[in-house]
Amino acid sequence: MVFYAYVKNVADNWSYRYVITFASREVADEWWRAVSTSAVTSFVNSVQRINAQYYTHNPSLANATETLVTAGVATQFLGKVFFTLENDIGGRGLSIIPSPDQFTDHISGNSFFIRSKVAPYDYWYYPSSNATNAVYISRTERTRFTVSRVNSDTSGTVIIGSDNIAITLTTVNLSVNVNATTGQVILSPAPLSGLTFSALLSNFIVGPSLVENGENVKELLYTENGEQWELV
Repeated sequence: MVFYAYVKNVADNWSYRYVITFASREVADEWWRAVSTSAVTSFVNSVQRINAQYYTHNPSLANATETLVTAGVATQFLGKVFFTLENDIGGRGLSIIPSPDQFTDHISGNSFFIRSKVAPYDYWYYPSSNATNAVYISRTERTRFTVSRVNSDTSGTVIIGSDNIAITLTTVNLSVNVNATTGQVILSPAPLSGLTFSALLSNFIVGPSLVENGENVKELLYTENGEQWELV
């Protein structure tokens, strides 16, 4: 589904205002990663992300629209992103972009609940009394996890699908891992090696129902072709 954002000129209140149309939310975050890490410093200094649907730029340094046609910036997104120039102010209108009903910005180092996109009442849950260290699915309880890029000095950056991540309890230094024999999701002192953000959103599946410490829960399993999950 297409995703929209504004970009505004930081030097004045009337010129070089655009609506950006991205092929998807994921493309928006990947475009921003390319721009913000580009070796072309004029774009790094010009284009700033205020939030997922609002950017600023300084056209005297570099115009955000040129990211798609300037070598070394974000030319790989030419067919996935386009800019629409807005009217200047003075009584003329500004396009109102649609905003998702619920929106979570995927910022490294922030904490989230993790729930099913198909059944949004199913949440990842880690009971405080848990002999097996297993993570379960619950419809009555939920546990908050910190999701972080594993690269150093990346706290506060936007996470994209190809990033290696660690999913850690917010209260104890235990991270999501997988039992190699059963595929059951567990917590351990060492995070699951090679886990990417895209895998978090697609490589886990709800398993059989069971009772854990008197609570009705379901197993959470890791698989190559899983269900869709989201951070909230």
